Amino acid sequence: MRWPFAIRLLHWLSVGTFAIQIALSFGPMKGSGMASMLWLPSHISTGVLIFLLTVFRLVLRVCTRAPGRSPSLPARAAAALVQWCLYAFVLAVVITGWLAYRPMPLMSPARLFGSLPIPKAPSVAGLNARDFIALHSTLFWVLAALVAVHVLVAAMHAVLFRDGVMSGMLFRRSREAKAEDSGLAG
Repeated sequence: MRWPFAIRLLHWLSVGTFAIQIALSFGPMKGSGMASMLWLPSHISTGVLIFLLTVFRLVLRVCTRAPGRSPSLPARAAAALVQWCLYAFVLAVVITGWLAYRPMPLMSPARLFGSLPIPKAPSVAGLNARDFIALHSTLFWVLAALVAVHVLVAAMHAVLFRDGVMSGMLFRRSREAKAEDSGLAG
């Protein structure tokens, strides 16, 4: 009833990377001016990490079945819907952030991880960088709401239902696994 190690590892690496991105976004990048622009390469590089982790997670998720559980069909459908919405909104936030990036005149372009040039985003007719920044921000808040729902439901599974769903994403061994290993499970 556990997710494979690779999926669990990518999940928790994603959580850590999101935490770094949120700290950057609401810390040194909050506001306007040159101070926030100095942190833009870090913000963009972290966004690229989030994008790559999400793509790897999607590939693994498509190739891997969810752990066998017996919740009702509506519960399984709701879980799948939230998971796929999380993936879609993560990708949408990252892509709109890239589309919003336009180097300022007389400023050297940001470089990924300090060395790689950022590919120039294509122009989209009728939309400018400010439009994409607004869309990026709005999509982020929708994603934040989805993450809050995801965390709340995970907590409900751990505290109220005690059905092993949460332990399936953790690295520690569950009571069920320990019981199976010792031959006590029936």
